[in-house]
Amino acid sequence: MSKQYEDNNWLNGNDETEATPASSNRGDSSLEAEMAVAADHDKQRSSGKGKMALYGVVVLAIVGIIVGVSVGVTSSGSSSKSSPANTSSSGGGSGGGTVTPPNNAIADVIYANAYYGGTEFDDPESYQSKALGWVATQTLPANHYPNLGMEEQAKQLYALACIFFSTYAQPNEWTDFHFKEGNAIPGWHVSQGWLMRPGEVCDWHGITCDDENRVSKIQLDTNGLTGSFPAEVTLLKDSLNTLDLYSNLVHNKGDAGNAWLGELTNLEYLFFGTTSFEYDGVPTHIGKLEKLKELDFSYTLYFGAIPEGMWGGLTQLNYLAMDGNSYNSTLPSDLVSLPNLEFLYATYSFLEGDLGFISQMPKINELWIDDNPGFAGTIPSSLSGADFLQGLSMTNCGLSGPIPTELGLMTDMIQMWLYNNQLTGTIPTEIGNMAALKIFDIQMNELTGEMPSEICSR
Repeated sequence: MSKQYEDNNWLNGNDETEATPASSNRGDSSLEAEMAVAADHDKQRSSGKGKMALYGVVVLAIVGIIVGVSVGVTSSGSSSKSSPANTSSSGGGSGGGTVTPPNNAIADVIYANAYYGGTEFDDPESYQSKALGWVATQTLPANHYPNLGMEEQAKQLYALACIFFSTYAQPNEWTDFHFKEGNAIPGWHVSQGWLMRPGEVCDWHGITCDDENRVSKIQLDTNGLTGSFPAEVTLLKDSLNTLDLYSNLVHNKGDAGNAWLGELTNLEYLFFGTTSFEYDGVPTHIGKLEKLKELDFSYTLYFGAIPEGMWGGLTQLNYLAMDGNSYNSTLPSDLVSLPNLEFLYATYSFLEGDLGFISQMPKINELWIDDNPGFAGTIPSSLSGADFLQGLSMTNCGLSGPIPTELGLMTDMIQMWLYNNQLTGTIPTEIGNMAALKIFDIQMNELTGEMPSEICSR
């Protein structure tokens, strides 16, 4: 269930375009002619989880020209819009009729579990006050969920109501820019069920429950959320294993907006790429999520060095997308040595250092580190020691020197992109030994000589 995502982030103003065939800088005209042959194949990210399938190219790109480097597709949500619930703090979602007096027992439960100790209710216009006002008018426990008591139902409803009131048509520092100052902020694209049928929480849009009717998944990706995503979601921490906020205009800043992530210790899937989560570096709190299998914080506002020492506990992490942020640092050793990390995407991230870390990655299957000029120096011969590596993309970096002959030992390699670097020398004949190779893109380097017949004959 890995996420596909846009590398052209509409929040941050990045404007990458598809790569197009270009003439090589090499002096040898015959090689240049061969390298100018193009095939219309898209470059796609892989995942073992099924949401990003590997679109294997069946024709070997012998001459190393691959056109179209479209690296992500925004996950699409439904285009239909549901009418939002009646958001009055004194009435239920159905609207109309006589207003039910608040239930003091329910209010007591919510006060006892208030994230900020109850001070959040001092402001009657706060999202917490609105959520409290709505939940306290409900009849609980609802008959639909006989295995959940009143207290657990009240906490679950309050957490979800906080999400609704804090992100439905709410302003933040980015909404004036995106919707233009003075224009109304639209609500969610789809809000079916929310605050309309409190006894049917498990049928609300984007909500999935476990066998005990506790919320296990919140999947509100690409749904027009604004405002700030609330810390009250931590009231669901005992059952929540998936939180998907991908591609929304929520703005969560600093510790106040990010630290609570570390409390969701049962999460296995966390996606908030292409949002405005903002932090100096990467929040170390994420390192507490020891059950995580997939994590995407690509194209957020995480600017600063990637901390060393926060990654060691994420031993189950299989997929990490961290593209499009400005780290100005190396990849930490405890990150690259994670025992189950197979898919790492860190393009356009101002990373630096050499490539020696790749052979230290125990299970890496696909690694994309394009558009990082700070990755400089030669391609190490030790790269051939990455036994599980099948997809490698290192384009638009600062790589120089010859292509190591040892790459020919990588017989499981399927696709390799090395274009737009400063690689020199000839193309090793040993590349022809890469039996599984389907894509080998080396245009726009300083290579000389002929294309080896060992490659052309395959």
